[in-house]
Amino acid sequence: MSCWNHYKIFEDEKEMKRLITIYHHVSVLLYTRYPRHIYKDNIMSKNRAVIAMGLVCLLTYVSQVNAGQIVAWGDNEYGQASNAPAGTDFTAVASGYFAACALRANGSIAAWGDDRWEQVSKAPTGTGFTAIAAGRYTGYALRADGSIAAWGYDPFGEVRNAPTGTGFTAIAGSYSVGYALTATGSIVAWGENIIGQVSFAPPAGTRYTAIAAGGPNCYALTANGSIVAMGDNSEGQIFNAPTGSDFIAIAAGGYNGLALRADGSITAWGWDGSSLVSNAPMGTGFIAIAGGWNTGYALRANGSVVAWGGNWYGEVSNVPDGTGFTYIAGGGRNGYVLTPEPCTLLLLGLGAVTLRRKR
Repeated sequence: MSCWNHYKIFEDEKEMKRLITIYHHVSVLLYTRYPRHIYKDNIMSKNRAVIAMGLVCLLTYVSQVNAGQIVAWGDNEYGQASNAPAGTDFTAVASGYFAACALRANGSIAAWGDDRWEQVSKAPTGTGFTAIAAGRYTGYALRADGSIAAWGYDPFGEVRNAPTGTGFTAIAGSYSVGYALTATGSIVAWGENIIGQVSFAPPAGTRYTAIAAGGPNCYALTANGSIVAMGDNSEGQIFNAPTGSDFIAIAAGGYNGLALRADGSITAWGWDGSSLVSNAPMGTGFIAIAGGWNTGYALRANGSVVAWGGNWYGEVSNVPDGTGFTYIAGGGRNGYVLTPEPCTLLLLGLGAVTLRRKR
């Protein structure tokens, strides 16, 4: 048996797909252009040889190390940075003021940091969770059936008043309020209501597709790409919310909001302490945004991270270098990213197999 083997590592998914297509076309070409009958007069026919021309292509897609690993920076008073869980299978991170939680690919949750209100020790066990969020001292998780789990600090009913039932599609947490998005695109809120965070009335007949919460505010993205702001307006969080209908993502800080436009540009509004608004990065090409209490974060198209605003705990100056990061989150005085997920493409065996049969 003769065999030609090819092995190469690709970190570009497009290149991987291109080569798979090439190998497919080669296999078809060999089969249609060189059928078995061309070997009829082959010298081996004297022995009545049966010759089979084959193409063997084994494709193995293997995740390399560091796929989905958490990188954390900023405040470390309660181990928010140094105690981030090890592993390479994380898909999301949510951070409160002193504690954080992360979602694994199997739907289980890991929590770390400050546990004074059982934000860590009471994190739900088991698998099947699909989303996570964090308030100041409270954690929230969404199960596969759309039901909500809540744990941690509960003075205003952030935990005990979490809505029952199923079918919720998204969750968010602010200073002392939890928010959820229903399957019909409406918003449900529970917790502290001192300035109407719970009793607010979003515009009737509007379908929301995403929610973000921070401090005393909630921001919602409508189906047409416009933004609705609710809650406190002491720093212009409501009145200065941007107009237009080309937004694709929203995020919230302590007293400010962030929005990502379809062209990859960033808009910030609200409190401008530490230049949170005025120093928001210019230009286009950003693909994700996140807000800490006093810091903004963004992910560029090449997977590099940019931060601006408060830097008292290295939230800005300690941003990880490099490119290829796939996810970004902020909360309290910390930032979090997930490492890139390179892949290995293994192509084995373009060859011909010859079988001889004696008379």
